[in-house]
Amino acid sequence: MLQFDDVLKYLLGEFGSYQKRLFILLGMIAIPGAYHAILPVFYSASTDAWCKVPNVDEISKHVCVQNITTDSCIELVKNITIPRETADKGCGPTSIFSQCQRFNVSISDVIRYSDDGDISYLHNNSKLSCTHGWEYDTSKYTSTVSQQFDLVCDQSYLTAMATSCYMAGLLVGSIFYGYILDRFGRLRGFLFAMTLSTIIGTVTAFAPNFTVFAICRFLQGANMIGAYIAGFVLAAEIVGPSKRTTCGMVFHIFFGIGYMLLALFGFLIRTWWILQLALSVPTILFVSFWWLIPESPRWLLNVGKNDEALNVIKKFAEVNDVTLPNDIFDESWKPSIREEKTGTDVEDGGQKFIIIELFRLPNMRKKTLILMYNWLVNTLVYYGLSFNTSNLGGNDFINCFLAGAVEIPAYLLGIFIMESRLGRRWSMFYTMVIGGVACVAAAFVPTCGNLVWLGITITMISKFSVTCSFGMVYLFTAELFPTPARSLGVGLCSMVARVGGITAPQLLLMASIWDKLPAIVFGIAAVVAGILVLPLPETRGKKLPETMEEGEKFGRRPAKQSIYIPGKDHGDSAVAMKSV
Repeated sequence: MLQFDDVLKYLLGEFGSYQKRLFILLGMIAIPGAYHAILPVFYSASTDAWCKVPNVDEISKHVCVQNITTDSCIELVKNITIPRETADKGCGPTSIFSQCQRFNVSISDVIRYSDDGDISYLHNNSKLSCTHGWEYDTSKYTSTVSQQFDLVCDQSYLTAMATSCYMAGLLVGSIFYGYILDRFGRLRGFLFAMTLSTIIGTVTAFAPNFTVFAICRFLQGANMIGAYIAGFVLAAEIVGPSKRTTCGMVFHIFFGIGYMLLALFGFLIRTWWILQLALSVPTILFVSFWWLIPESPRWLLNVGKNDEALNVIKKFAEVNDVTLPNDIFDESWKPSIREEKTGTDVEDGGQKFIIIELFRLPNMRKKTLILMYNWLVNTLVYYGLSFNTSNLGGNDFINCFLAGAVEIPAYLLGIFIMESRLGRRWSMFYTMVIGGVACVAAAFVPTCGNLVWLGITITMISKFSVTCSFGMVYLFTAELFPTPARSLGVGLCSMVARVGGITAPQLLLMASIWDKLPAIVFGIAAVVAGILVLPLPETRGKKLPETMEEGEKFGRRPAKQSIYIPGKDHGDSAVAMKSV
């Protein structure tokens, strides 16, 4: 069968003008992926809340003099009706208004206070729960999900639950759209996923209650990852083998661009449901890709649609200004040269392999478990840092913008250091350890006062390092697994990574126990992940293992011979793709 890699390498060019044009268009798919993944930074942002007091207008008439400002009147009424409690939000103990209780103050009590000015007896009254709802500080955010659905006090954990629902959607969507894209094609699968994502994103803005909102977030995650994977796979399949790894890393830069744009939209639009609409409705424009983007010629060839594949190849040739042979399928134009496979040139395949094989052999089991842990920690720390930018002190929107901006140089550095003398293993080690140490260090810098800038800087160093590692772990994983288990191995690690994304919002809730605890957990997990990489073999410039027997021997110290029962071989492309 005609191999599209050969067509790219010997006829069309591995990254010609047409591929560059398509790559930019496909990269734009990652932008809304960043919007919806990082959106909880704004819609779940914590704001001051206090119990809604009945007859508050009547109380205000008695305690607020005519020339007092509105803000001062609100503060005075809160002093009378809301108890204070001591809290430490990273800057030492401070007195704040309770979110969950109010004084049982009657109008007669208020009249007495307005006559003699003695507030002490008011505060001796019994305390009640917030039976009438809550009031919120809208000075920074006009409306958030937490405000609209009253996710405070004993319901505050639900904000993290909604984020975990989105991450769970990524897990389910990855599995579902893996089948859809292989069965019906990359382009059709993309259009289906993006159309549903647009509809669900729009419906989310009008969710009548939290349950509907959480379900919509789950469905949005499932469809957004489908669109993201389709775009990534299309981008990977139209470029030649030698360019695939670099393009895979550069594709993630578009995610960073979307991350930064989200900060801008969040700054301009402070009402969560309007922001949700502004980020969702325009994605309907991606329907135009039906006319702008061709179906993957690699997929068309694999499913036997040779005529359609030939038409796409002719379009490539026309734009790239190359001449095709009269009969491209006779392959007489192909040089009869046997080429060795390298770490970035891996053939595609489609046969299944039993998952137990990865755990049956001791060396393969060790590598699989280490890689699974690294994927989980990379995702855990990446999203843990991303979702926590509004709690760093300083400006929420600038923090979010910086967290997105550091991703661009991080991925570019990853491309460079992977191919440097450091190789894959030491690059992973240094980025994970530096990221982990910086994460722990940032936990002990106050989030207020003159050192806010230092805490933000150290956090961004951690984010930079983990993002760099995030991009490298895909290629390193694909190179370590032998050909028969490569697809299965990468897919297994990717599924485990989703668990890290689901867990990250929940671990951030540990700040209610000790505000430094989440960062310490993230940091220690990252350092351990970096250290565990060291026993793995270096893959840079090495011939990839072709069989399970070679995979078991790869990186293993000389030992007693083991009995091995070989399985069936198949191939897969070593392409890096980030979990969104």
